[in-house]
Amino acid sequence: MITAVARAKINLRHRVFLPDCTGYHGVETLLMRISLADRIEIEQTQPGTGVSITVDGPFAAGVPQDETNLCCRAAEAFFQEAFRRAARAPGIRIRLTKGVPHGSGLGGGSADAGAVLRCLAGRWARLTNRELVKIAGRIGSDVPFFCIDVPMALGWERGRRLLPLRPPPPRPGLLVCPRVHVSAREAYQELIRARPGANGEGPPDPGGASVLPGATRLATWESLQPLVRNDLTPPVAANYPAIADWLRRVEQTEPAVFGMTGSGSAVFALFKSVKARDTARGKLMEVGEGAEGTPDLLDFSAPE
Repeated sequence: MITAVARAKINLRHRVFLPDCTGYHGVETLLMRISLADRIEIEQTQPGTGVSITVDGPFAAGVPQDETNLCCRAAEAFFQEAFRRAARAPGIRIRLTKGVPHGSGLGGGSADAGAVLRCLAGRWARLTNRELVKIAGRIGSDVPFFCIDVPMALGWERGRRLLPLRPPPPRPGLLVCPRVHVSAREAYQELIRARPGANGEGPPDPGGASVLPGATRLATWESLQPLVRNDLTPPVAANYPAIADWLRRVEQTEPAVFGMTGSGSAVFALFKSVKARDTARGKLMEVGEGAEGTPDLLDFSAPE
């Protein structure tokens, strides 16, 4: 039995540039692992039996339990590459325990896929790290980050170019997860439509290339705080009033850092002390009581 912890992420920074000729948007993103995690258990079965998965846990609802799950896709891709000259690849059975809300912008599925790739590479040392990251990039743009297992990194293009960074000291955090699902594709489309030039009125805004401080300075919260930004927040907040509402409520708790992660729907907040985080949680629980679609409030620490 192989076991692994698949930690979620938040995007402290997420810049979106114009799409390339294939329709994919270039990004500049600052990814940070957090303590909230899924658990992976992998049991080897007879060769030729393929890959199967079962999913349980508090956030199992809506998670695929077939070959479309990213865990299965990662395992199949690994075996196809690592055992392409073998008559039959090993079979495995995956048990996924979901502790990360599904479809919330926290990268739970990508973290699971990255954890599976790391586990299989550790069990069958048949691929180089470069080959493993290449497989990860084909599965999803966040998977390479989870595949290399670092606490923080800057990512570019489709997440395949990564610069691991020394992280700042951990801070207590709070996640607000409204019970709405945001389509990442629609979020990106809305962003492009909303930018200047989208209707032929002046040149398009590519999102602007960033000038970031040196890697060593990114290891301090003082340098990170002014960089927090997510280009997807305005179009998502405009289309999902619940997210806009919770962003305002979180801001009123006076966190050191807050924002929407990925394309949403989760809103994160980082505080300078556990006491400040607990006070904020109490305030948010009060305003959320009795409201329709009350979000999940989850404690975490970051980086992890």
